[in-house]
Amino acid sequence: MERKNIRIILFSILSLAIVILGAGLFIRYSAGILFSINQLIGNKIFLDYSGRKKQLLQTGGEATLIAVGDISYSRGVERIVKKHKDLNYPFLKIRDYLNSADLVFGNLETPITYGQEIPDFEMIFRSNPGTQLPLKQAGFTVLSLANNHTPNFGELGLKDTFNYLEKVGIKYVGAGNNEKEANKPVYSQVNGMKFAFLAYNDTDVVPAEYEAGPGHSGTAFMRSHKMTESVKEAEQKADFVVVSMHSGTEYTNKPNDSQISFAHEAIDAGADLVIGHHPHVIQTTEKYKGKYIFYSLGNFVFDQMWSRETREGLLIKVYFTKKEIYKISFLPVFMENLAQPRMVKYDKAQEILARLRFPLSNIAVYFWSRENIFGKTSMAAIYNKTPNNRFFSAKNEKLDMDNDSISESFRLENGRLTISKNSKKIWQTPADWWIDNFILADSNNDGVLDINLSLWKSGSFNSSKPFWIKQDDLSVKNHFFVYDLVGGKMKSIWGSSNLKVPNCEFKIEDIDADGKNDLIAVEGDYSQTPHCNGNYVAVWKWDGWGFSNEWRSEKGNFSGLEIGKFDGINHIMVDSQ
Repeated sequence: MERKNIRIILFSILSLAIVILGAGLFIRYSAGILFSINQLIGNKIFLDYSGRKKQLLQTGGEATLIAVGDISYSRGVERIVKKHKDLNYPFLKIRDYLNSADLVFGNLETPITYGQEIPDFEMIFRSNPGTQLPLKQAGFTVLSLANNHTPNFGELGLKDTFNYLEKVGIKYVGAGNNEKEANKPVYSQVNGMKFAFLAYNDTDVVPAEYEAGPGHSGTAFMRSHKMTESVKEAEQKADFVVVSMHSGTEYTNKPNDSQISFAHEAIDAGADLVIGHHPHVIQTTEKYKGKYIFYSLGNFVFDQMWSRETREGLLIKVYFTKKEIYKISFLPVFMENLAQPRMVKYDKAQEILARLRFPLSNIAVYFWSRENIFGKTSMAAIYNKTPNNRFFSAKNEKLDMDNDSISESFRLENGRLTISKNSKKIWQTPADWWIDNFILADSNNDGVLDINLSLWKSGSFNSSKPFWIKQDDLSVKNHFFVYDLVGGKMKSIWGSSNLKVPNCEFKIEDIDADGKNDLIAVEGDYSQTPHCNGNYVAVWKWDGWGFSNEWRSEKGNFSGLEIGKFDGINHIMVDSQ
């Protein structure tokens, strides 16, 4: 009897074990099926998202050009530079902003050549050899020499100027060793776009001998037929043609007939932008046949301290895509100490901008103030199209991330990032991730450059999903991931789950002047995915475990995030409509 009971008990235990094992296998099998189904659903949702996102991409990239007014290192500027024992002194408060552009253009109104110091009020200018160095460090890429002062020391002074600029890689336009050189376009290639520059001297403001001839150096004169021929040539070879003219009546706030006529002829010939110099004060702006004319940007570095108007200048920053100019922003400056332009405060800026006599929109500007809070001001802009968050089909960078003296190549194309070295692929983001943007910067402030990704994918988590999370979110949401490159391999440093609101754009800079980088983001919402319309500007800081929110703006309509540095202080700049 006892044996029988034992058999029954053993049989029951065995049966129960079989049932439990079967149930476990069934659960595991069912879970596997459920995972596969979820994966298929997630893939379908992602493919739908990526297909719609691709339709928003802009082919090609974008490029920026900053143009400034008249520059001279002669007379009083030379003495101020000597006093401070710093050739860079004129640009110290503004060169970070200049260097934010791909191209920087100005009017160099002085030859660079040896000679005696030029006294005050002398009308013959000269700058010492070495002047080309601060111009280069300030970011200047192309300089117009077509003016009434660069030829002041004759052919020798001109040829010296050519030589010194060439040595530091600054291109010059509007002057040359002969007539052909002076009138030819100068080209610059940036981000897949080709720019042509031309510059001309008004016959009314310079002596006849300043014109380049078949056998002698000089400047290009404002002769309509030659300009038209050169512009048409440039238009065939370049995406954008920029024409500079040295013309107008000094110290008057309106263009004269010569300026207006020549500018219109340049645009009729095919120019995309006309920039004027010579009046030494800011003049009006005109939109002609859809193209912009800035008749005079005023002074930039010049020793004319005897009036408020001659101490004021205007920097324009022109934003290009492959197809068009889509925005122009304005930075009014005021010259201090005979030589040093600086950004002006809001009220003063409005006074200066009023001289353009042109309707302008606003760019919101946030900055860390002395009261340890974020202050707000604004800059002015012209928009050729409604601002929005732009997504580009490709982005390329090179940087030595692992300090082995060999740069890695980073290519983002159609939402997928590929990292390679010596033409060999190191890593590629998964096919079911969409990368909006990557930034190579130390976001967690550990002294190591990070690969920071703003990405979209299906599922709240990746392989690090916590065990207590029973069901994943299969919708496509925005995430922020941080990686390091260690020993030729990618190492995950940090990755977010679904962000509560998506980052439409982001930058990594020290925005609160504490010596540590911040994550600055334009935050949107998910209501119009794959579009991302910015509602807030936010600042986040690494806290050792993740990113903590430090500040968030008022609600608005934000796009076009930039970080502008003025007088050593970073400013957040966003289009605000």
